[in-house]
Amino acid sequence: SMGMICAEDELGLGPEHEGIMVLDAGLEVGTSFKESLQTEEDYVIEIDLTPNRIDAASHYGVARDLAAYMRTRARLPQISLDPARLTRPNPIPVTVENPELCKRYVSVYIEGVQVTDSPEWMQKRLKAIGLRPINNIVDITNYVLMELGQPMHAFDADQLQGGQIIVKTLPKDQPFITLDEQERQLLAGQDLMICDAERPLCIGGIMGGINSGVTHNTRNVFLEVAYFDPGTVRRTSKRLGINSDSSFRYERGADPNMPPLAALRAASLMAEITGGTPSQIVDLKLSDFPPYEVDLSIQHTNRLIGKELSKAEIVEILSALEIKVEERPDGDTLHLQVPPYRVDVQRPQDVIEEVLRVHGYNQVEVPSRLNASINFRQYKDRFGLRSRYADYLSANGYYEILTNSLVGPQEDAKEAVKMVNPLSEEQSSLRTNMLPGMLEVIRYNQNRQEEDLALYEFGKTYHKRGEDYEEREWLTLAVTGRRHPKHWQIDNGKVSLFTLTKEAERLQRWFRLDAKVRETQYPDFDYGLELVHQGRVLARYGKVKSALTQAYDIRNEVFFMLIDLQPLLEHYFQTAITFEPIPMFPAIRRDISLLIDRSVSFAQIQQVIQQANPRLIRAIELHDVYKGKGIPQGKKSYLVSILLRDDKKTLEDATADKVCTRVYQLLEKQLGAEIRGN
Repeated sequence: SMGMICAEDELGLGPEHEGIMVLDAGLEVGTSFKESLQTEEDYVIEIDLTPNRIDAASHYGVARDLAAYMRTRARLPQISLDPARLTRPNPIPVTVENPELCKRYVSVYIEGVQVTDSPEWMQKRLKAIGLRPINNIVDITNYVLMELGQPMHAFDADQLQGGQIIVKTLPKDQPFITLDEQERQLLAGQDLMICDAERPLCIGGIMGGINSGVTHNTRNVFLEVAYFDPGTVRRTSKRLGINSDSSFRYERGADPNMPPLAALRAASLMAEITGGTPSQIVDLKLSDFPPYEVDLSIQHTNRLIGKELSKAEIVEILSALEIKVEERPDGDTLHLQVPPYRVDVQRPQDVIEEVLRVHGYNQVEVPSRLNASINFRQYKDRFGLRSRYADYLSANGYYEILTNSLVGPQEDAKEAVKMVNPLSEEQSSLRTNMLPGMLEVIRYNQNRQEEDLALYEFGKTYHKRGEDYEEREWLTLAVTGRRHPKHWQIDNGKVSLFTLTKEAERLQRWFRLDAKVRETQYPDFDYGLELVHQGRVLARYGKVKSALTQAYDIRNEVFFMLIDLQPLLEHYFQTAITFEPIPMFPAIRRDISLLIDRSVSFAQIQQVIQQANPRLIRAIELHDVYKGKGIPQGKKSYLVSILLRDDKKTLEDATADKVCTRVYQLLEKQLGAEIRGN
């Protein structure tokens, strides 16, 4: 087109926006823009790394991993500079005062550099991976960082006060302005700094100071290539909120043996591109970096992989990963020396993962048979059992809470256990009731527009009984609001007593209980039920009194369940596990519709129905309760389902009819029920 006027940045060809991009007037209309610029065609491959694979955070690291898959060796970049010919002394002495935080510091001095733009080939490569070219010195450090994975920093050597470098932590807290022109607060004795004789210049392994870099006036460069302690870099970078390319690599564990090679590579490029003359490379190695020692069993490896690999195949894969292999005399064990840059490979299972990865997951055939253990565990301690039941509740939509066991003055002050030296009046005694804390949490969430709640808490109450003290452990549940979030496909009615009745039934199955259900007279409930086992109340649940919820400004009804853990756990641990075979014969389901007094509970109906034939009646379920039009005053209608099954033979309809007839008789005689539709 003859009418297109665009700047470089609009075309994605460069950073310039001032003015338009002028093309050759001799170009014909319709000529490919790419051909007119003679651009090179290239592909950019984006690789997402898992946090443990920092060794692959460079082009060489990726090539090294691909080479292992191809059973060959990756080639390092060609370096034209011969280290043996570097005879000039490095005029900048380096002192490391904290060798535990900086375990290796390599430096080289480049004299007589010309700071200009980088050559076009380097700029194109940096732009292709999303880096903005700055000048040839900075671009070289970024280039080597991406090429070899080794961070480095270039200082203007003439700006170093006292002509020296000191690596140390600071004696006192002080502010520091980084390259991004942000002021950071440095902590004494914690943050590792690169300093000259008078001032800090750079946060070690993270970011340089605003005056630490090179400029177009720089003539002599001091290049730092170091290995910093990962933990120190991580703590400082997280506290300061700095996530740089350097900190990303150092905090995950850079290669401690890479600094000398990276320094030589950068010095070679600077000599070639900037015209500078490198000095000798000074390597302050303040710690040894031995390989990780691992013993690997061939038999165990094949068992975990699921495929029989020969020893030769495994050795070939490990050698391709640059892991040194030594065979043990037993013929099964391999003693391995893993390079220190593989911080993620320090255990046999790590090595097995690498063998499988390089061999190929898709090379392992699906077996004809899978061996697996039953996902069952008989917990022998109360804490394990509590944890398992908490997981169960969380999986069913409940959220765990933890409230303070210290409370203010209570109504039952005589039973309260008071603190000798309370922090405040609001925390002057130990709680005697779990309900207030739960209501406080519900109010807190309600005030933040979270009204549909299902909560649970493990906690203790404390009572003074004369001269003695009583401590009891509880599990409490509370539901309020709607059963489900609003959705066109789901009935989002409000929670009710039946919501907790379902949890009570689950509790019985889970803890292998055969408890009776009866009405409770718990003082905090308007109405409710309780589970009684062997004469002892294990759980109570019901609607919290309206006066209580109003006192906490709670708008919705709250249903609360209180479970006494001590007897419940005792029963669980004393009850043997029994396994039952899967039923071999079909069941028959019969529905019963009955009219009954409102005072009669479903628990009473269950108990009466079960009397008819305990051997054949396997389940009694409530399907519907109706009170309203067409139902006499003081009555309610129940729809109950009965499941019948015989374990020894197929149950006949005639037998099922006899059981149902007996059920009708018992319901009419004991509860005064009127059977409808039969």
